Order: sequence, then structure tokens, then C-alpha cells
Amino acid sequence: MMKFTVYSLLLIFLLSCNSREQKLKQVATDEWGIAKDSAFSGSCPNLFKGKDGITVISWLRDISDTASVLCYAVSENGTHFGSAITVPGSDNAYPHGENLPRVIIAPNGKILAAWGASNPNPENPYSGLVYYSWSLDGGKNWTTRKTLSKDTNSVDQRYFDIEILKDNTVGVIWLDSRKSTDKEGSTLYFATFDSNSELENEKPVDISVCPCCRTDLFADQQGNLHAVYRKIINDSIRDMVHAVSFDNGNTFAPPERISPDNWVINGCPHTGPAIAQTPEGLSFVWYTSGNGSGVFYAASKDNGKTFSKRDAVSSRPSAKHPQLAVAKAGEQLIVWDESASKGNRIGLEIRSPCGKKMLTTYLTDSTGYASFPVIKPFGNQFIVAFSGKKQPDDEEKVFYKIIKPL
Repeated sequence: MMKFTVYSLLLIFLLSCNSREQKLKQVATDEWGIAKDSAFSGSCPNLFKGKDGITVISWLRDISDTASVLCYAVSENGTHFGSAITVPGSDNAYPHGENLPRVIIAPNGKILAAWGASNPNPENPYSGLVYYSWSLDGGKNWTTRKTLSKDTNSVDQRYFDIEILKDNTVGVIWLDSRKSTDKEGSTLYFATFDSNSELENEKPVDISVCPCCRTDLFADQQGNLHAVYRKIINDSIRDMVHAVSFDNGNTFAPPERISPDNWVINGCPHTGPAIAQTPEGLSFVWYTSGNGSGVFYAASKDNGKTFSKRDAVSSRPSAKHPQLAVAKAGEQLIVWDESASKGNRIGLEIRSPCGKKMLTTYLTDSTGYASFPVIKPFGNQFIVAFSGKKQPDDEEKVFYKIIKPL
């Protein structure tokens, strides 16, 4: 049975955008809460919060030097998780911090598990496929694993995201090798699952998308659907863009560039964007090395028609892999990883609903090795999970911290 030990980072902060002074105080332990099966190492944690408040943590557990399996655990209170459940048929899972596995609980109670697997082929020796499986009985039994597309020409499916849509169906986006152009990059696809849990209505959303960065699919409180990803612009620029759908994914508006970073790179950044919604509008975080390196923040009050000027979260060139979550009152919590004096650490920044910086700190010390953080709210607290190890020779494991406002 999996046991979770919780260590808290306590934060006191004012909530109003209009406050003349933002006072903050933090008290933190130096320890990391650990979430793992004691017999195995693991990586690639991810978090899901259902509309009923249930929180799911998922991760890939190493079962040999070359194989991993998808596991998950469920919490109804955001701090204490049940026993680890292994998804049958996921023993082909391939660990990748940007291509995180996902386990979600749909509003009808069905559980969907999805994960990436390696699929080397003559077209691309580094390509992969995304597999999924459903459980209709709370995780006791699972359907046979399937790939996202039945099209045999789809030989590379990666960097996917899953979201519950406004009609309570489940949608998914991913990067696909099928292209209608000879330009560099992948095609961003979108599809939904039908009442029989089969993927249907798959369609391209955009072409010439950077083939190696995480995507983000987000349903806002009004039911609009947003896709955020790194696009290849003018054959050489790799900047973040946003596309919105007002009809549940049937059509998407042409993408708009979030920030004119003009990052020219002939390579794979392997660091994608994140999106969230505050009472003020939409917020975005991403990494770029165009016109300065680091993690940046921008906002939009008109569903992505226009964006605020970018603002640095961390200007350290090593700061990457940002994620974003929003509290009930609108405070924004941004996490990322960056190199430290003797290892790699997780950063945390808190912003007001209107984007004003309130606190910048670190969740882990500079002597450990922590990376690829994810964050989700639960009631009046947040859960941050990440991969890490205390010493260089340790096995990589899954850790998390609880962040609780007072």
C-alpha cells in the first residue's frame, strides 16, 4: 500500500488587486513530502482535479531498467491518497517530463488513463504513440489499450493534453505526424470521446507546430475551449500561440501569438506553456530564449484577441517547464524548475488576480534534484508534485508539497 507523508508550506497573503501593499510571510520545512511505492522508483507525476473536488495523482513507476507502468492514487480531501492502482496494459509507457501521463475521472464516473510510448520507425527514430484505456468500474477492470488515432499514417503522437468539456464529454489534443504541408513541424489534432468511450471527430487544429513541446488544453468557466502551444512561425521562429473554440471544439479560431519573442531556434526546446483563468481573464506562462531567456507571464482580458506585455517570472536561462494554477479568489501560483548551486530546484511565484507579483520563493533547496513540477488547487490549498532525488546517486522518485493559505 502506498503511504503519503505531507509537509506543508504555509503562505499568508492579501487577496485584493487593489491593495496598496501586499504583505507576505512564509514558513516552510526543508523536507519533501514523498509519494511513491516503497519498492520502486518513479517519475513524471501529474495531477487532475475533478469538478466534484476529487484529486488524482498519477506517475510512471519503473518496473525494470527499460520499462515503466502507469500508476495513480485518488484523494477526496487533497492531502491523503488511497492505495496505488496500476493501469493494466501500460507497461509500454515511456517516461518524459513534457509528455506526462494522465489519469482523469470523467463526470459520469468513468476513469480515463493515457500515456506516451516509444514508437521508433524509419520516418522518425524518436517518434512515439499515445495510448489510452478506460475503466467503467472504479479502476477494477480496464479496456484494451488503444492509440489516439486509428489512421495507420499517424506514426508519431506525442505531447498531448486532456480536458473535460462544457457538455461533460472528454476532449484531447496532441501533436501528430500527419501533415498537409511540407513545412517543418507537427500537426495539432483535437478529438473527443463518444458515449462508448471511443475517440471520434478527430480534426487538425493547426499545422507547423513545434514537435517537441507540451501542449495545454483548457476549458474556461464560460465553457470556451483554449489550446496553447508552441508554433513554428515564418519557418524559423518558435513562439507560443493561443487558439480558442466557442463551439466545444468543433472549430477553432486562427491562433494568435501570445508574445512576439521571435525566438529563432532550429531545435527542440522541450518546454511547453500553461494557461489558467482568473476573475480578470486568461493568464499564460511559458519559457523562451527570444529577446531574453527565462519563464514569462502574460494575460488577456478578451479571450486571446490581445495580450499584455510579457513580464519575467524568472530571468534565469535555466528556468523552464512552468505550470500555473489559480485559487478561488483569483491568486495565481506559478511553478517551474531551474538549476541551482548544486542541483535543480522548484521555484514558486504568487501573483494577484490582475498579475501583480506578490512573492517569489523556492519549494526545494539548492542541493537536491527536482524537476517538472505540476500544480493543482484543492479547496483552500494547492498540491505541487514533481520528480526528484535528494542525492545524485539516488533513484528518481515522485515528491509533492502541500501549499496552504492561512
